Amino acid sequence: MHTNYSLELIQINKIYGSGATEVRAVDSVDLQVNPGEIVLIMGPSGSGKTTLLSIAGLLLRPTSGTIHVNGISTSILNENELARIRLESIGFVFQAYNLIASLTARENIQLVMNMAGARDHKAQERSQELLALLGLEERANHLPADLSGGQKQRVAIARALANDAQLILADEPTGNLDSKTGYEVMELLCCGLDREKGRSIVIVTHDHRLTDIADRVLWLEDGQLQENAVGMM
Repeated sequence: MHTNYSLELIQINKIYGSGATEVRAVDSVDLQVNPGEIVLIMGPSGSGKTTLLSIAGLLLRPTSGTIHVNGISTSILNENELARIRLESIGFVFQAYNLIASLTARENIQLVMNMAGARDHKAQERSQELLALLGLEERANHLPADLSGGQKQRVAIARALANDAQLILADEPTGNLDSKTGYEVMELLCCGLDREKGRSIVIVTHDHRLTDIADRVLWLEDGQLQENAVGMM
């Protein structure tokens, strides 16, 4: 049974090339994330962190291994079914924000809800609620180009939360922010937003200060995940 975990990775491998050119980007990784848990994955550049997060988010298929999201085994799902799980069950926060430049802050948030089938009225209501929660009410009708880095990341977080995803995956979310803003934004996500709902967060980062807000810090190097990160940083 895998229903107790928000995310479970079992013997995940991702291999590029073959023979002498073979690169094992992810090497026999096992990971279980409990509901409500905040897990930090750290490690040197090129260690496979983004690849592992992409596999966990069903954006990249592993060479071998099994992925369960909220108890659902994803191995046998087709592309449409995987897309539905990504949309409804997983929220993504990217270093580059990945906001649509031609849409306002509110429209960027509403878009993912509309894609999941929410009616405009409900989407508008929810986006306004999230913008207020993140202190962005006055920026709701601004385009990304008119927002600061911290504001863009808050919009990206609101978008990740819009469909009430129980699993949030964040890839270097503070990478483009100054240290104070980055920490404040992540503290808001991890400590101030509905953690009691059992929402789990997995963060890939180089930002050592984020260890303060994590339940568990893991270390990934040469594609291998170590449960005990003490002394490795």
